[in-house]
Amino acid sequence: MTDRWPEAVVFDLDGTLIDSVGDITDALNIALRQADLEPFSEAEVRLMVGGGSRALIDRALSARGRADDAALAERLYNAFLEIYLTASVARTTVYDHGRTLLDDLRRSSMKLAICTNKPADITESILSKLGLRTSFDAVVGGTDELPKKPHPAMLLAALSALDVAPDRAIMIGDSSADVDAARAAGLPVIAVSFGYSRISARELGADFVVDSLAEIAGAIQALKKRRC
Repeated sequence: MTDRWPEAVVFDLDGTLIDSVGDITDALNIALRQADLEPFSEAEVRLMVGGGSRALIDRALSARGRADDAALAERLYNAFLEIYLTASVARTTVYDHGRTLLDDLRRSSMKLAICTNKPADITESILSKLGLRTSFDAVVGGTDELPKKPHPAMLLAALSALDVAPDRAIMIGDSSADVDAARAAGLPVIAVSFGYSRISARELGADFVVDSLAEIAGAIQALKKRRC
């Protein structure tokens, strides 16, 4: 073991580093109204986030009794992406201590990456608008080329872009998809308790659970001691 472990930290985005449910709710509801469907509350949408935008649309249509309407699903999906891309940070914020955490990790010479099921172009746009893009050495968002989390492919792609082996990295996320992807890729994982998971963070099977991003540094040190 060397003192340089971990060499990289890979973050999920929504519900982990940023609170984006307000803008997701607004974009979804505009698309739904265009299709003459009833909107959802922000609390309801919070429980729908995860798995990517198509999964969000599928859950919304299922809740409205239209799960079998493939044409409507495609139309809503395209409308949602167009609306969301134009107003993706109107109400989105970085969680408390997030910017400080990223700065501290970079000062310690760790490589940083984002691995999110959110569409890649929207991910890049949001990171740039929030002034976060330069904090990351690699960003892997959802595309049709790789299966989404909990499959490990996106996480492994992020690590490949960083040129860091899985046993030299840590994953930080808020959902079972993040924990399962990390386990499948061979990474230890820290879960945050304040995200969008429909399951309690303490039931996800992560190595550590934190209640604030200010606790991440301590959790990393605890993981390091455990490995040693």
